[in-house]
Amino acid sequence: MRSDWKEYKLADIANYISLKRDMKNITLNNYISTENILPDKGGITISSKLPSVNKVNSFKIGDTLFSNIRTYFRKVWYSTFNGGVSNDVLVIRSRDINILDSKYLYYLLSNEKFIQYTVQTAKGTKMPRGDKTAIMNYSLFLPSLQTQKKIAHILSTLDNKIELNRKTDQTLEKMAQTIFKSWFIDFDPVKAKAKEGDSETIARELGISQEILELFPNEFVDSEMGLIPKGWEISTIEKEVSIFGGATPRTKESKYWKNGKNHWATPRDLSKLSTKILIDTDRKITEEGVKKISSKQLPIGTILLSSRAPVGYIAYSTVPISINQGFIAMVCNKRVSNYFIMYWLDVAMREIKGRSEGTTFAEISKKAFRPIKLIVPSQNTLLVFDNYIKPMVEKIILNEKEIKKLQKTRDTLLPKLLSGELNISKVNL
Repeated sequence: MRSDWKEYKLADIANYISLKRDMKNITLNNYISTENILPDKGGITISSKLPSVNKVNSFKIGDTLFSNIRTYFRKVWYSTFNGGVSNDVLVIRSRDINILDSKYLYYLLSNEKFIQYTVQTAKGTKMPRGDKTAIMNYSLFLPSLQTQKKIAHILSTLDNKIELNRKTDQTLEKMAQTIFKSWFIDFDPVKAKAKEGDSETIARELGISQEILELFPNEFVDSEMGLIPKGWEISTIEKEVSIFGGATPRTKESKYWKNGKNHWATPRDLSKLSTKILIDTDRKITEEGVKKISSKQLPIGTILLSSRAPVGYIAYSTVPISINQGFIAMVCNKRVSNYFIMYWLDVAMREIKGRSEGTTFAEISKKAFRPIKLIVPSQNTLLVFDNYIKPMVEKIILNEKEIKKLQKTRDTLLPKLLSGELNISKVNL
């Protein structure tokens, strides 16, 4: 610790904000709860629902939002817009930005030292919550405002690169989902051809080449699922993919876990994802551990669907993967590809969740999943779809790997910069 840094308690330099905001000004886009803050400082997603209350606590740009349930999930976000939060999200704001820079405050509360402090002082067992009084008693050393801003700038440079990659990935994923829905759910090319217009004009309006347009039929036929393109088939998911489950080798048996190098996934790994791409897992298992799972190690490209806690996370594995019992895994070694299934799951999710059962928590069994129907297009159309989507998925994978490296760099620098161990003049990005 450098001699010119001053010691404070968090309460000396920051406040909890509890100003209320009317729900009529809150939408899914500006409501933050513990559910839509991603773990490990992964940012936020759009909320799936709003609370049935008249008012919620408010936040504004520059505040730090800290999920106070199970703080070991590291759900911390620096706000970039104004909005409202659930009761279990703490809104923390600098008392005086001439003493404590707001972005520096965010990094203080993102630091592993602070996270572990909140874990150690938390109250409760099943659903531990950070102790709000203890949090404000957290002791820290603060450098000059100028040094704070420089440190925040260094760390923000890395976070900005991470965020840019995430936005690019989300755009690419949305494009892929849009193409899938247009071709295989709404049947836009078939509908357009059925009108018997000029093929060049139709292709241009659909944003595809005439060669691709020619692969689609120009009429529909009746089926048990309603009108479908002529020549396409009704099938079930069990006929089109190989379905697997997983298991958890005994956690007390070190031979299954110690120095393990094989990826082993749980739904929590998927809860952290901002895209459908899985490049790493929190835990690794040994070869002995892999042998204890009936599905062993599944290949790269396996599609994972969380079957409980909760139902509905989807991921494309970029590594050979073993899984726990919270998944339905699909190896696409028949007619349809992993790209097709990855985006089909999105549109089939209502039915998947509708087939889920359970009182404590919903779960869909493999037995309930297998009969779900899907429409299988012609092989030529499937091949073209794969060729269309593959560059997008590969770009997302590259971006996610870069994000992983940037996060590692940031998380290595963060504690060293906040403790004064590393001189800011020696950091080059």
